[in-house]
Amino acid sequence: MIEFPSDPPRSKAQLFQRIRDAIRHGPYEMPTGSPYGGTGAPGRFLEDLLGLRSGSIETPDAVGWELKWYTDRTHLITLFHKEADGPPAIMRYMVRKYGWEDSRGRMSFRHTIKAKSQLFKIEDSNGQVVVRPLKGNGPVPYWSHEELMAAAGSKLRRLILVKGHKRKQEIRFLQADAYETFHIADFVYEVLRGSVAIDFDCREAKPGSDGLRNHGTKFRVSPLSICRLYLKKERI
Repeated sequence: MIEFPSDPPRSKAQLFQRIRDAIRHGPYEMPTGSPYGGTGAPGRFLEDLLGLRSGSIETPDAVGWELKWYTDRTHLITLFHKEADGPPAIMRYMVRKYGWEDSRGRMSFRHTIKAKSQLFKIEDSNGQVVVRPLKGNGPVPYWSHEELMAAAGSKLRRLILVKGHKRKQEIRFLQADAYETFHIADFVYEVLRGSVAIDFDCREAKPGSDGLRNHGTKFRVSPLSICRLYLKKERI
């Protein structure tokens, strides 16, 4: 029977020590069933091991630190969600203009851009990160540097990446790295060069309807490139 801490960590030192203890423990047998189902199960299990009470996607997990889990198979880590500015109903326009019909007849727009895709390029213009079509004109989604800093800074000022391995219900934590001092200029630069991807995932609620099912526009990065966004790194 796994015993989870009854209280969350109250300091950086206590949080780091709990992470070290989880790494030194070796393999765990993760419980089955709720709440440990789906792809997010290892991250949720790690939070419980550390005594975290995460529930908000807008604030860090523990004492000012955001926690992310990944494995050797993880291509991209979601840093944060941030919907684009632009004209009203910009995502409805993107779905209608660039989407395709799914198996249920709904127009769907799922598209990842790393600096440039077959449809778009990313530019920095007048303090805004802009997604422009390669061909033609029309409304464009964009984000101001200030909005990106607000979205990232509130959640990612301090970040811990925990690398692990999962095989069925057996899970082990291999190493952890702490990153501090998120830098917005470096972030914008990495978006422009393609290290940070912009990921759209939106579709019609019903075929032909104006309503949308938006799973959120994400900013995502490879675990190997996360160091480019911070001024300080520490192996826990």
